[in-house]
Amino acid sequence: MKDLVRLDPSRFDAREHAALCWVRETLTSIQGASEDTLGRFEEAFDERHREYVVATMKAMYFFNLLGNTAESLLLRLLGRDEEQTEVCELVYD
Repeated sequence: MKDLVRLDPSRFDAREHAALCWVRETLTSIQGASEDTLGRFEEAFDERHREYVVATMKAMYFFNLLGNTAESLLLRLLGRDEEQTEVCELVYD
């Protein structure tokens, strides 16, 4: 998990690193991915494979929301207050 937070290029192959940087910048920056990051992403993957990365990102986002919603509903059904969980603060550039 720490490797994903830091995104140290030595811990990933070039294609993985390009995709992970693109996803992170796309989700955390209002302007989206930078020109440099977008260029590396487009260089590393053809159009079809970029679509797979986008689909995977959207699926992970959806299932994260679904899991959070299900957990919240379950806690309410059990009559417990929603427990405070650790969250990562989003920082926009």
